[in-house]
Amino acid sequence: MGIGPLSNTTDAAIVAAMNLSREQELYITNDLANYDTPGFKAQNLSFQGELAQAIKQGPNAVMKVTGTVTATPGFVQNNGNSVSMSAQMANLVQSQLTYETAVQAYNQQVTEIKIVTEGKAQ
Repeated sequence: MGIGPLSNTTDAAIVAAMNLSREQELYITNDLANYDTPGFKAQNLSFQGELAQAIKQGPNAVMKVTGTVTATPGFVQNNGNSVSMSAQMANLVQSQLTYETAVQAYNQQVTEIKIVTEGKAQ
């Protein structure tokens, strides 16, 4: 295995979590934008389980994780729309927390590299 970004499972998982959580937010914001659209079916990007399995297999598997898009079943509103405002807001908070956690992990990795290469803490 080479040296550099994404050459280890931890780095690959951090970047994948950041990218996938941002993609998940796009689905959530699209659902929220279509809250009043008759017949609109909410969609969700699920990736946590797939990412957890890929982590066990190494960085190459992690970089291939794309997640699974599923439609929300059933109708929440009388107009056939399946967007639940409260569910989407909860999903948005969860997605943002995932992203922020990944960013903090990334920043920690960078700090550790600086300490090793420069021989001192910032």
